[in-house]
Amino acid sequence: MTDYIAFYGSLMERANDPAAPSRTGLSRYISPCRIAGVLRDHGAYPGFFPPDNAPRGSVQSEIVKAELHELVGPEAFEIFDRYENYDPRNEAASLYVRRRIRLLAPEIEAWVYVSQLSPMDPRVPGDDWAAFRGGCL
Repeated sequence: MTDYIAFYGSLMERANDPAAPSRTGLSRYISPCRIAGVLRDHGAYPGFFPPDNAPRGSVQSEIVKAELHELVGPEAFEIFDRYENYDPRNEAASLYVRRRIRLLAPEIEAWVYVSQLSPMDPRVPGDDWAAFRGGCL
C-alpha cells in the first residue's frame, strides 16, 4: 500500500525553508492538494487544525492549501516526525500528532501533522503558509 503525506508548512517544496530537512529519498512530490480545516500562525511555523479540532465558532468549511507527497524512503516517518516534534510513544508531550485524514482534493487519505499548540493563534491568511511567508522562509 502506498503511503501519502500532505505538507502544509515548512516541508512544502514551495515554502523553500532552508531549516527543513531534505525530502530527497524520503518523499516524492505528487501535486497540490486541499484539506478541510484551519491553518494557524504559531510564529516560525504553522499549525493545522481539522474541523473537529478547530476552535468553537470558527468556520468549519475552510480549505488549507497543501502539497501531496508519496512516501518513498523507509526512514521518512522517523525524520519527518522528529522535525515535527512528534513522538508516537508520547503523543501528549508532542507538539504535533500524525493522523490519517481524507483530503478534499484529491480524494484520498494521507498523513497530516495536526497541531497540539494553541488553536487560538492568529489565522494564516488564505490558509496558505507558503504564500503567507512569501515562498521563502
